[in-house]
Amino acid sequence: MNDSSELEQKIGDVINRVLADSGRSPKALAAGDTLTGDVGLDSLDLAVMVVGLEQAVGVDPFRQGARAVQTFGELVELYRNTLNGSSS
Repeated sequence: MNDSSELEQKIGDVINRVLADSGRSPKALAAGDTLTGDVGLDSLDLAVMVVGLEQAVGVDPFRQGARAVQTFGELVELYRNTLNGSSS
């Protein structure tokens, strides 16, 4: 997956699926949105999100020791770097 907007869309789709599965409305995500504050994900949501992202994107940077991220933009960048083979 080389297209940055495609990656961002996939990540946003997974987050919105997590929200929908718990009865919440999807959100238009912006780079600066905090995952736990603005988006409203809790610890269980984050775990489900990581599993969904591994299925959708094919990698789990957190299993490889990636640092925690706070915002949607940081999450997209982490996955982009992991897919490109950069260190996180």
